[in-house]
Amino acid sequence: MTASRLANRLALALVVLIGWASAARAQAIDAQDSEGLRGGWYPWDPYQYLDYGPRVPILTGFDIEIERAIARRLGVQITLPQVAWTEQLAALARGSADIAAGATRTELREDFAYFSKPYRTETDVLVVRAGASEGLPFRTIADMLNTFVKRPFRVGVIWGYVYADPAVNAFIASPANRQLIVPVGNDAQNLENLLAGVIDGFLADHVAATTTAWRRGEGGMIEEHPLRFSTDIHLMLSRKTQTAETLSRLNAAIDDLKRSGEYERIAQVYVLPVLINQTIDQDWFRALGVIGIVAFAVSSVLLAHEGKYTLFGALLFASLPAVGGGVVRDLVLQRYPIAVVRDPSLLLIALATVLVGMLVVRAATALQAASRERYVGAYSALISRAIEVCDAIGLAAFTVTGVVVAMAAGVHPIWLWGPICAVLTSAFGGVLRDLFRHDRVMANLSGELYAEIAAVWGLGFTLFLDWEIGRLRPDEIAFGVVVTVVGVFATRMVAIVRRTKGWRFG
Repeated sequence: MTASRLANRLALALVVLIGWASAARAQAIDAQDSEGLRGGWYPWDPYQYLDYGPRVPILTGFDIEIERAIARRLGVQITLPQVAWTEQLAALARGSADIAAGATRTELREDFAYFSKPYRTETDVLVVRAGASEGLPFRTIADMLNTFVKRPFRVGVIWGYVYADPAVNAFIASPANRQLIVPVGNDAQNLENLLAGVIDGFLADHVAATTTAWRRGEGGMIEEHPLRFSTDIHLMLSRKTQTAETLSRLNAAIDDLKRSGEYERIAQVYVLPVLINQTIDQDWFRALGVIGIVAFAVSSVLLAHEGKYTLFGALLFASLPAVGGGVVRDLVLQRYPIAVVRDPSLLLIALATVLVGMLVVRAATALQAASRERYVGAYSALISRAIEVCDAIGLAAFTVTGVVVAMAAGVHPIWLWGPICAVLTSAFGGVLRDLFRHDRVMANLSGELYAEIAAVWGLGFTLFLDWEIGRLRPDEIAFGVVVTVVGVFATRMVAIVRRTKGWRFG
């Protein structure tokens, strides 16, 4: 055999060997794709949690839905059993799991996992009892850690969790600080330890911490220290089961997720409503809603008295502005069960107000017969102004509620449906009442600026929340709610005082 023929055969054998290896690798990748991705989850609301709906608990959350959306783009199935975070990391290292979400990048983890490009950011805070931040004047990470040592300050942490600042992680890992560190499995345990006095504070993702406290009804008992520190959050792929090619496809899926707008829709549905509800679920906001309901009911009693309607008529007139707009909104958005069925408290308040109001009207009628007309007229004018003020408060509260419901429903485009739901929730019930009264000149459609106020401020609040998706700051969201409430109320008051009419045709 000549040397050239031998060389040709060796080259052919090498080509065959390379082809066989490439085919085997492709088959392995195809097999992995057909099997899907093995992940996991642990309680970390609102990123990963069970939603106990009307039927069965459903696993959902921001990170969960991000993983599912990426798996769809990769063309694979993803399995997500419940497993502790430390166990999930160990599974990635030994190759019995393929993917994990919500991860901070570290050198140690890079030994066993590929890291995707960042898909969100995380901001960590120190959570303490309400009022305790005033006694902690530090403004830097170094000063905070020095304060922990000098006090001493017992700090709750989640075991195996990597926080946003390397100095904090080094402090937690140091044997010298072992007496100061109280490791637990989740934020709920940290919150329990804080309120029980076991720890003086705990470090946590600020969104997860406030959500946990809100779910438990203990948000008013804690506060966040002003110091904040942030980092990027990634998806991890096991180096034992995945390849650099899979990582590249994963990064492309993240880009497509954001480019398509699905990322914003996931944040809009699974994170923003939770953060907004933490504000509107507080006593002061609920009080505004109750004041508005009472104002609607009182005005309905006066209309029923003026038109000489029956008690049933008065009850109907009070119910429509109180819950009618919300019913129409939920029917349009196909939300079931509708809000008044889930929580009939507002309807009951309206009905109770009507019953009390009828008694007051009868007493006022008797007073009118026994009093001078000029005093009664002044008294009636005062009542009318009070109703307008309370009605403006209700308009403000329901405008915010309408936008929040639109966000939670995941409708698109949100810049359109946010203002529409604000108008439906706050003003449409009054329109329905006037229709039932056969009022030829509907107050909500021909009087001072009313529905227009809800539409304009609803649009502004919607655009603000859409911008806030990239930040997810509970304090900023709470500020936005307050600004919207004050803005709607002030605008309505100016319209009443100046008798500013709505935009008209003709």
